[in-house]
Amino acid sequence: MIKTISYLGLGTMGSGMASNLLKAGYQITVWNRSPEKSESFARKGARLASSPAEAVRDVDLVVYSLSNDQAVEEVIFGTKGILSGIKEGQIAMDMSTVLPATSLREQEAYAKHGVDFLDAPVFGSKQESADAKLWIMAAGNKAIFEKVKPVLEHLGQTVHYLGKNGNAAAMKLVGNLIVALELEALAEGLVLAQKAGLDLSTVMEVVKVADFRSPLLVSNGQNILKRDFSTSFALKLMLKDAALIEKFAKSLQSPIPALRVVGKNLESAVTLGFGEENASALIRALEKEASVEVKGRSPFSPVKRSLKRGSRNQFMRVRKKSHPCAIGTL
Repeated sequence: MIKTISYLGLGTMGSGMASNLLKAGYQITVWNRSPEKSESFARKGARLASSPAEAVRDVDLVVYSLSNDQAVEEVIFGTKGILSGIKEGQIAMDMSTVLPATSLREQEAYAKHGVDFLDAPVFGSKQESADAKLWIMAAGNKAIFEKVKPVLEHLGQTVHYLGKNGNAAAMKLVGNLIVALELEALAEGLVLAQKAGLDLSTVMEVVKVADFRSPLLVSNGQNILKRDFSTSFALKLMLKDAALIEKFAKSLQSPIPALRVVGKNLESAVTLGFGEENASALIRALEKEASVEVKGRSPFSPVKRSLKRGSRNQFMRVRKKSHPCAIGTL
């Protein structure tokens, strides 16, 4: 039974997962490249480590969620990296979004140390991580997966076994391809609706119920209309993932023509300075090209000056009877 865990990488996703492991009663050791992010975990009872090598000593399970393939390589193979401290019999699990080839390299390196390895990326973002509502995929030895599964169930609402190492990493890129195309479609659709003079609140009402509806379209569409681009999944990370997907697809000679269009718009939005904003800020590149801003009407939009003075009192009486949502935005 797994009792002790080290968690490396306390960013947007890692901090939520590490917190939930603490709440579940596991003995946790944490490490982060920026040490200040670890301090709140110490106050919750976690042990702090000064390096990856120190973090992984004497624990049952080593978990990490890092920003990209390079960060994973540095934390594993670098000076005072994981391989400097991990021992035979331990389990390592990578929850980052990386190339399947990176996962296979990790598995090979750990095997030389007698360490079992799972690639276990997730779907979901900041809120799902904090609420333990992630959708988790894992690949590797089935017996090791079953051993680790109770830990994963404290982090997500579903856990899926994908088979051999590298398969979960591949599924993550397949899923992120779909996400990228959905966000592009949403952005193009809303810009077109704005240019066509449609009421965007009504547009989103249709999006919420039509046969093409999805939680991703609804939540991001609502936030775009409110001009809320607070970060759940950063635009710059989606650009990074688009590059991974393109590299992976090229290695398999699998065509991805639509993603190249998305990649161009992602790059444009990052160049415009929106890389730290949510991935839905992709729409800003299209807005600039179309010379529009997609925005819902305020529920308290001022009365048009063209109203005749004699009808103003009648209008105000009608407005008082109306619920704000009747003229509001999503």
